Amino acid sequence: MNSMTPYTPGLKRLRAFDTVVRARSGLAAAAELRVSQPAIAYSLDQLERELGLRLLERRASGSFATGDGVAFFNRTRRFLDQIGEAVRDTLAASGEPPQKAESIISKLRDTQIAALIAIWRAGGFRAAARRLSVAEPTLQRPARELERLLRVGLYRRTAAGVEVNPVGAELARRLALALGEIHSGMEEIGALRANERASLRVGVLALSPRVILAEGLGSLLGGLPAQRVDIVEGSYEDHAASIRAGTIDVIFGALRSPPLFRDLVEEPLLEDPYAIVCRVGHPLATADRPLTADLLAYEFILPTTGLPRRVTLDAFFKSHGMASNARVETSCLPTTIALLKASDRLALLSRWHADLDNRDELVCLDSVNVPHLPRFVGLTTRADWLPTPFQATFLAMTRKAAAKWVATKPTRSSKPRRQGVVPRASSAPRTGRNTRVAPIR
Repeated sequence: MNSMTPYTPGLKRLRAFDTVVRARSGLAAAAELRVSQPAIAYSLDQLERELGLRLLERRASGSFATGDGVAFFNRTRRFLDQIGEAVRDTLAASGEPPQKAESIISKLRDTQIAALIAIWRAGGFRAAARRLSVAEPTLQRPARELERLLRVGLYRRTAAGVEVNPVGAELARRLALALGEIHSGMEEIGALRANERASLRVGVLALSPRVILAEGLGSLLGGLPAQRVDIVEGSYEDHAASIRAGTIDVIFGALRSPPLFRDLVEEPLLEDPYAIVCRVGHPLATADRPLTADLLAYEFILPTTGLPRRVTLDAFFKSHGMASNARVETSCLPTTIALLKASDRLALLSRWHADLDNRDELVCLDSVNVPHLPRFVGLTTRADWLPTPFQATFLAMTRKAAAKWVATKPTRSSKPRRQGVVPRASSAPRTGRNTRVAPIR
């Protein structure tokens, strides 16, 4: 079955490799996995052929991992550990005895994992079969085998067809993250297939200071013409779901403090307070210290209800007894910028976004104070994420770019308290200060 995930070696071969490295013996590995020694040797030979690299040195005293083998073993161990945790948690959530976990894990097959992930990502059996260009019964067979193996329901029938239920969705998410470890390991040892390259997927939030992101990426890609970076703009909620599903690696933008999920960590790079903004040449831009009362003569562009900017602006209006005169409400930042430039309207934006990304077009009205909780821009990642050297270099370059701009234009509030760390790469030196922004009290 074709998988909707990047190519990964077979589960049987990965188990054999992991066991041989730990046992330092093909014979001991065969005994642990309850297979013949020739079967272990065949699996290892096929794995090395698939990767095009030598992972083990066979000596009279045993089998030992090469340099590439050590790097790939670290990822393989994380992969198997995450699969084990996912299975055990699935059993526990469904009231099944945890003693069954090891037996189930040993019987898991690649096609079962691939089927569940494909159904989860496509939204149902029918859509997954269509994307994979297979008959629906071909997909159902391994999907139902996994359900029977676990003795836990993973699917539910809806008016649109059969899809994963919440238990199946969480298991699929965690299995997909586990598979990502193998792909990262292949990248680290240079074993990516011809049509795959070292990659980084960044989710960018609205109002992020893009100059900082652009400088970080420029430094990253300057000497690496073959590498790939995908940048996707979206809402915080969408990006939080994507990073937990492994479809993006890091979020760049305003931190939520605390993050939406417990398994996410945040690293603040700079403080980015809100400001009332107008176009260059606006009457208030040339006025001598305009005050709050001066704003009444101008129409505001309102952010969509529920956005942090809208909450702040509503509180600002209420505290000054101002009634909103807005006739435009939008969550689309380019639309907001265009309206500002084309009229005398006002809007609430982030100071860094206005000063860095639109400094020739927008002006912050610094004399008007807009009270709000501290707001920081930074990086959000999964707590257990182990970045590849390429990804870790991006983090370091982005930190450096942010530090440069902070040094030239310091913000006005105090730094957040240090709390937690963002993970570092498996084989790259740690750079910069990794902190998680303290929760807002």
